[in-house]
Formats: sequence, C-alpha cells, structure tokens
Amino acid sequence: MHTTTVLFVCQDNSLLGPLAEAYLNNRGNGMVRAFSGGVAPGAALDPSVRRLLQAQNLSAEGLAPKSLDVFLMPMAPRPDRVVLLGEVPEPEIPDDWENAVFIHRWSVAGRTRPQASFSAAAEYFRRIRLAVDGVLTSSDDGANAA
Repeated sequence: MHTTTVLFVCQDNSLLGPLAEAYLNNRGNGMVRAFSGGVAPGAALDPSVRRLLQAQNLSAEGLAPKSLDVFLMPMAPRPDRVVLLGEVPEPEIPDDWENAVFIHRWSVAGRTRPQASFSAAAEYFRRIRLAVDGVLTSSDDGANAA
C-alpha cells in the first residue's frame, strides 16, 4: 500500500509548517507522511508550537525549523504533494518531480506574514486543522490526502 508523502513549505518553518506536519502525521494514520521545510528557516520553533500541539495531545518531538533545500536533494524522499503555506514563492522543483508532484497553496495566514502572537498562532492552527481534516475526509481511501 502506498503512503502519500506531503511536504509543507512556509517562510521560516518555525510555526505553520511544523504545526501542519505534526497534525497531518497524527491524522494520517500511517497512510500519510508529512514533512515541512522553510524558504529561510528560523533558528528555533515558535514558542506557540509546543503549547498548541500539547493542547491537541500531539507530540512536538523531532520538530525543528528545516530548510526546504534538504527536501530538494537527490536522496530526499520525493513528495507526492507540496503544500505552500502562506505567501511563499513556488519552489524550483527537481526535474524528476515534474508531472509527479501536485502543488497546492493554503493561505492559512492570509496574504500577510504570520503574526507573532499566541492568539494568531492558535487561529492559524485551527485553519490548518480544518484544511487537513477537509482533505482527509474528502478522500475515498486516503491516497489523495493533502
């Protein structure tokens, strides 16, 4: 059985990407594997990430800002789907991704850079959860998740 691989891309991979990665990995029930990377990764996770995930009984273990470049390397797992979170540019994708990787844009933070407050982070996470849940429940077998 094929596991769908999803790569979430955001600006600094300190808030939106890690939240989406952790939530989809939990909700995917082993049928989906999520990763996240940033165009310009931050130095550390946003302090809201652990607090928001803990409130949903989700682990933040292993989450840290990572560069998108890590996932563009030849030995990295090729995603089935790339989800751009926010107003990040569409990445230059490797040739072997052409016609094999679907790219989506979720404007969970609107057209602005994510705000640095817990209440804003909680709202972004709510939007991420709704988007993930919507994709997972509209899929017949989970193979097209996210």
